[in-house]
Amino acid sequence: MRQLSILLTIVLSVSCLPIGCGKVTPKREHIPLIKNSLLRIQNGVKEQNLAMIDSVLSPKILEKKQSSDSLVRFVYGDDYSFAFEQFGGAEIAYVMEKGRIDCHVMDSTHTRERPIVFYIAYEHDMWLITSFEEGKVEADSL
Repeated sequence: MRQLSILLTIVLSVSCLPIGCGKVTPKREHIPLIKNSLLRIQNGVKEQNLAMIDSVLSPKILEKKQSSDSLVRFVYGDDYSFAFEQFGGAEIAYVMEKGRIDCHVMDSTHTRERPIVFYIAYEHDMWLITSFEEGKVEADSL
């Protein structure tokens, strides 16, 4: 009977371990990689350097009919009148290999801003942009 109790205790203990069946926390070392991708895309947009932007875009972005050209056009506007300075107020959320970056398109005065969301995926040991869209301002943030 004692052996059965010990065996049951071991089985129950092992079954409570998060081995493949519980939530797995994403690795924290990915945060600097994601921030670096955002910085690279920001610098590429600021310089209007399509090759630099393309280096951070996933091929999947083409499935959404988006590209470095469409990102630059979104940021600067159709008439290229917006004086882009940075993607500000970035909030990063991710799980294992997918995530999003919520931020704002800001000019040099930081008073003109539009929310933008970048969807990201971990591909080929890099965090790449898979799509972007105009963000939504949360009602509780007003």
